[in-house]
Amino acid sequence: MHSKVLASLSLLSLVLAFTTPVAAQDVMQLEKSVTSFTLDNGLRFMVVERHDAPIFTYFAMVRAGGVNEVPGITGLAHMFEHMAFKGTDKIGTKDFKKETKALEAENAAYKIWWDAKVAGADEAKLDGLWEEFKAQEEAAGEFVETNEFGTIVEKAGGTGLNAFTSYDVTGYFYNMPSNKLELWAYLESERFERPVMREFYKERDVVMEERRMRTESSPTGRMIEEFLAMSYLGHPYGQPLVGHISDLKSFTREDCMDLYAEHYVPGNVVICLAGDVYPDEIKKLAEKYFADWAPGPVPDPVRTVEPPQRGERRLAMVDPGQPILAMGFHKPARSHPDAPVYDVITSLVANGRSSRLHERLVKDEKKAVAVGAITQIPGELYPGLFLTFAVPSKGVTAADCEVAILEELDRLKTEPVSAEELEGVVTRMKADWVRQMRSNQGIASSLLNAEIIQGDWRKAFAYGLELDAVTAADIQRVSQEAFTASNRTVGMIITEEEESDDAS
Repeated sequence: MHSKVLASLSLLSLVLAFTTPVAAQDVMQLEKSVTSFTLDNGLRFMVVERHDAPIFTYFAMVRAGGVNEVPGITGLAHMFEHMAFKGTDKIGTKDFKKETKALEAENAAYKIWWDAKVAGADEAKLDGLWEEFKAQEEAAGEFVETNEFGTIVEKAGGTGLNAFTSYDVTGYFYNMPSNKLELWAYLESERFERPVMREFYKERDVVMEERRMRTESSPTGRMIEEFLAMSYLGHPYGQPLVGHISDLKSFTREDCMDLYAEHYVPGNVVICLAGDVYPDEIKKLAEKYFADWAPGPVPDPVRTVEPPQRGERRLAMVDPGQPILAMGFHKPARSHPDAPVYDVITSLVANGRSSRLHERLVKDEKKAVAVGAITQIPGELYPGLFLTFAVPSKGVTAADCEVAILEELDRLKTEPVSAEELEGVVTRMKADWVRQMRSNQGIASSLLNAEIIQGDWRKAFAYGLELDAVTAADIQRVSQEAFTASNRTVGMIITEEEESDDAS
């Protein structure tokens, strides 16, 4: 997430405010630059005026991600993210009427091949049907204007065109000159309202290659996938975000359109524009370009509630590569009052050079080359994990690092954090928060996350005050509740040499 920064004087005032009693006043001043409104169809907008440069950041989040998938279509939210760049009935095509017929023929050929495969047809027949499908796919491709959507954005001076899929949301973003605002409104209304699933099966191959690179060819990726599956018995947070390979090989263009129809409805989408923009102008453009987007029912939240963990779960994966240790504990969702406490614990224990585990494992004992902790895994809309990890030094095992981590977590239960240490941790975290809020993209991301995950964009401005409110007693209480053996999942990669030593 990167974009233009605030003016130096404004930033300095903001930083000073966050270290003085008038912090709340300055936060409210920044909050006053935000205007929000909702169209009749349910589409929400937030506009952040920052007129220091003639550009703006566009950021949209859809409450659709891996958590909304079921077995058989895992990875489909990520797949649609890819398809959202393929264009519409006006963008990305040389002749949409002819392309439509070609796509129908391609679909029909694929279905014939798939039905034959499911029925157990012999290889010779399948090969022939596959060749017919590929011929139809190539014919449909003749009508594609490759990457026209991205080309239009770039020719207009847009930068940073990208997207992401998480377990909770799918996000789309880029920066544009402020004199191209109406072009933005046209492009995004087209993309959200009239996407075309062209080049679907070619792009599906791209997604499968992503899985091979990130998971199947990565020891850490394989371990984390199994670690999350072991951490969750019922909740979809335990499913692979990129999808199971069998699902990637089998879901269809129709599956992708079904996901779009269910989740890409106006009431499930929030848009933020931050920079050289004016609310009144955005409202007019929103009514002009987005008001005709047909409303639909907002999907229900995930019904499955992960049951309490009854005992420690462990995974030891033998691999000749780099050993690594991951240790997770179930924790509440971001909307829970204790969420800031967990954030403080992550920084206190393992994030930064002054954290306890860095001081001990990396600097003093030299047992690890890296340590860290995360509270956003797998997601934050539903109860997730507090995850801490360590990368052992040469000759050190993951089990050696595990002992040290457990000792440091136990310290949190029995020894109150000193006022000085807590103040230092919170000060550093607030500085990071301020840096996040410097850029148009950073503030847009923060507002959208607060709106979708916590239900109110104003929460983005309250974070510094929430950190200030965390006490040593809170840390001790939460540690005693969460860091128990029965709530613990441990995953590690051990080398073949380590396993041989254990066996002897």
